[in-house]
Amino acid sequence: MAQKTKGSPYVIALFSPRQWVVAYLVLFVLLLGRVGLEYYQYLQLPFAAPKELEAIVQAQYTKTKNNATYFVLKLRYNAHTLYTTSKEDLKPLQGRSVRIYGKMGRDCSFVQYLQSCFFLNFSLATLPNRHNTQPLVDAIYTQHTNPMHASLFSTLFFATPLDKSWREVSNKLGLAHIFAISGFHLGIISFVLFALLAPLYRAVQRRYCSYRNEIYDLGLLVLLALFGYLFVLDFTPSFLRAFVMACMGYVLYISGLQIVSFAMLAFVGVACVVLFPSVAFNRGFILSMAGVFYIFLFVRYVHISGSWLRLGVQILGLNCAVFLSIMPIVHYFFPYFSLYQCVSIPISIAFVVIFPLVVSLHSVGLGGVFDRILDVVLAWQIPYIEVYTPLWFLGLYVGVSALAMITRYGYYALLSLAVGFYGYCAYRLYLGMPFA
Repeated sequence: MAQKTKGSPYVIALFSPRQWVVAYLVLFVLLLGRVGLEYYQYLQLPFAAPKELEAIVQAQYTKTKNNATYFVLKLRYNAHTLYTTSKEDLKPLQGRSVRIYGKMGRDCSFVQYLQSCFFLNFSLATLPNRHNTQPLVDAIYTQHTNPMHASLFSTLFFATPLDKSWREVSNKLGLAHIFAISGFHLGIISFVLFALLAPLYRAVQRRYCSYRNEIYDLGLLVLLALFGYLFVLDFTPSFLRAFVMACMGYVLYISGLQIVSFAMLAFVGVACVVLFPSVAFNRGFILSMAGVFYIFLFVRYVHISGSWLRLGVQILGLNCAVFLSIMPIVHYFFPYFSLYQCVSIPISIAFVVIFPLVVSLHSVGLGGVFDRILDVVLAWQIPYIEVYTPLWFLGLYVGVSALAMITRYGYYALLSLAVGFYGYCAYRLYLGMPFA
C-alpha cells in the first residue's frame, strides 16, 4: 500500500506575470484607501485646540537637560507611536493605560506621524485598565532580583521595550534578531507546537479520521495559536510580517504552489504595508524583510539536504552567510561594530533550544536560574566602534542584492561585498580607539 503523502508534490508558481500585475494593482488601490484612512485619522489629532487622548505607555525613562530631570513616555495610540514628557514624580507606568490632555507638536507632519510624533501634554492621569500582557510581565519581574534581567525576558516574550543596558549589549553583539520577536521566534514556536500536538493528533487520527492530513490540520491550529500571540503582542511589525508570510506559506503549501520565492516575499511585504502603513518606516520590519530575503538567496543557491553532518554544516553556512549579508543594511540604521558580534552565529543556533527552555522555566517560576550568567554578560566590557554604512555603498549593495536574485555570480559578488564591509569595519576597529 502506498504511503500517504503529507503535502502536495507540485511546485507551481503562484501567479503568471499578468496575474502579478493585477495583484499589485489591487494592493495599490487598497494601499491608497488605507493611507487615506490614516490621513483622516491624522487630521483628527489635536493640533490647534487641546484634546484628551487615551494611550498605552510602552516605555518610561528619565532624561536630563539643563540640570533638570524629567520623564519621557513612549505611548501607543491607535497603532502609532507618540512621545511625551512629564516633570512630575511619576510612578512606573509601563504597560498602563493613561489619559493625556494636550496637543500635537508643531513638527508632526503626516509622514512623521507614521513614524512617531511628540505630544505636548498639559495633564496626565492613569486609567484602571492595564495592557493585556501586564500581569504576565509582572510575573516575570517577580522571578528576577535584577529588573534589567526581567526587562530582557519581558522583551523576549512580549516585545516590551528593552532595558538600555541590554540594548547596548544587543547592539554590540549583533543580537537584535534574538531580542526582537520576528520570524525566527515564529519558526521556533511553530516547531514546538507541532511537536506537542502531533502525538495527540495522530492518536485521534488513527482512531477517528485517518483520511485527514496531519500537516494541513496542525498547520491551521498552529496559525490560530500564532494569531492569538500576535494579538497579545499588539501586532508587532516584525512578527506581523512573519505571521502574514506564514499564512501565505500555508495556503501555498496546501495548494501545491511555490513557497520560497522573492515574488511572494515582496507580496507579503506590500500586504503588510497595506494593512499597517506605519510599518514602512519601522526599522525592525525593514531588517526583518531583509533577513528573510538573504535567507531566500542562500536557499536559492544552496540546496539544504543530505546527512546530519552535511545538514549541520549547511545550517552553519546559512547563519554565517545571513550574518555577513545583512551587516551593511543593519549598519545603515545601527552603527555599533565589534569583533565579538561573531558570537551571534552560535547563539542563533543554540537559541532554538534556549527559547523554549526559558519559556518553560518562567512558566514554572524558575526564570531566575540564569541571572548569574546574565550578570557576567552585563559586566562584560565589549570593545566597539561606530560605523555607518554610506548611502552610496548601500545603494550599490541593494543593486547587487537584486542582481543576486538572477545569477549565482551576483550572489558571489554580494558575499564579496559583505565580507569586504566586515573587513573594513574590523580594520577601523584595529586602527581606532574603541569606545568605552
